[in-house]
Amino acid sequence: MSAFDVIVLGAGPAGEVVAGRLADRGHTVAIIEAELVGGECSFYARMPSKARRS
Repeated sequence: MSAFDVIVLGAGPAGEVVAGRLADRGHTVAIIEAELVGGECSFYARMPSKARRS
């Protein structure tokens, strides 16, 4: 069994950023993800729904 300072649920874009920033500050971090790390858009090259169109 391992011990972590923080466990991040979900490795989509927000989860990756949170985990990285916490690790940069010296925390031990575990990410739990049941699907695709980075979210689906990273794998399927989709345009995020909130992106502005020119």
